[in-house]
Amino acid sequence: MPVDTQRLSVTEQEGQVVITGLDAEAESKWGVMQLDQRHVLLSLGDGAASVLKAPTSFGSCPSGVFRDFLLGLNVAHFSGVLAVDSGFGQKRLFFDHGQIVFAGSNIMDDRLGEVIFREARISLDELTDSAAQVTKSRKFGQVLIAGSIFTNTELWLALKLQVRQIIRSLFMAEQVFFEMESGHGLAPTQVVFQESMQELITECYSFGCAFRSFLSKLKSDSQVALTVSGEKLKSEQAEGTFMADFIGLLGQESHVQSLLNASKLIDPYTVATLLNLVNQGLCRVTPEVDEGRRNVPHLAPLRGKVDALTYVLAAVRKGFEGAHKNLPIADLRTFAAALNPDGFASIYLDEHGALTKDCIGGMFSQCIANTGRIAYFDRALESLIQFLLQVAGDNLEYKVASGIRQDYRAVTQ
Repeated sequence: MPVDTQRLSVTEQEGQVVITGLDAEAESKWGVMQLDQRHVLLSLGDGAASVLKAPTSFGSCPSGVFRDFLLGLNVAHFSGVLAVDSGFGQKRLFFDHGQIVFAGSNIMDDRLGEVIFREARISLDELTDSAAQVTKSRKFGQVLIAGSIFTNTELWLALKLQVRQIIRSLFMAEQVFFEMESGHGLAPTQVVFQESMQELITECYSFGCAFRSFLSKLKSDSQVALTVSGEKLKSEQAEGTFMADFIGLLGQESHVQSLLNASKLIDPYTVATLLNLVNQGLCRVTPEVDEGRRNVPHLAPLRGKVDALTYVLAAVRKGFEGAHKNLPIADLRTFAAALNPDGFASIYLDEHGALTKDCIGGMFSQCIANTGRIAYFDRALESLIQFLLQVAGDNLEYKVASGIRQDYRAVTQ
């Protein structure tokens, strides 16, 4: 029976959680399962635990709840398949004792070849030639190894990237619909992630938060403008690569809707590619929408870290100018790029070594929906600051470099 959640009240009384506002019939059907130290999953029926043990179950939930649901499956050591429909294709997550070990999709853009082509792991010629050799008995990965295009290690890493990309895509939608089936040994193959399920799901959910925040800024009259010459950008990309083709498309289609119509990717993946370029400062979307993210109270520590990075960068740049040396911007940008996980770049520096405006907005978007990302970005920005101080120490006179470090310590104490 439907439950009016607007009438529910949750309180704590003598160490117990008390839910009021339910009639007697509904109250008798509620079950609870602890997801982690901060979340519990409430369910109607025979309880959350029995739902996870049932041969088949289905339901729908918002993106944030789906994140907790996946973590609940991890806690419950669930084995089986979770089929998810987010509105742009069906995808499947394979679990083994609570760990996601593989993912599949019926969307062409999620195929292994398409994923590694977009990530510049193979060329267009290698993609088309290899795809032509695929048969029912010969998989795409086997073709890559047989043709010496990939080593076994590179294929393993590519499979992990494909699985990660599919998981991220599940959080692009506000609402997902899922069906689950329990069972062992259902995955066609298995990969192993070094990070915990908590870390993996949190990162993928954060990607969804950034994507959905950016999507909310796109309006019917939104247009895209390259901030750097399209020819210059294309010249920096190898001919025939995905990014070179996409930048060329941007030069032809300035209207967002026209870009979506002309792109060969499904709309969400086109928007995700655009988001990456905007974060890099290579293009901008107009008219801009100011959401006032910097005024959110719990973002104060992150805002302070951004200001600290800006302060140190200015001091280091001044030191290099005084020594008549060039600040190694390329090294800074390479270091910043290395702080990003595969296929999900949140941290970008502009041609002056500063965080781009949209990069900062993207970080705040993630942290508003997921406060756990504040600590993540705090560590990343602190790494950038310490790298800058190290660069100063290795290239400037001791007195100058030491003074910059001492000033930083003084303002952060």
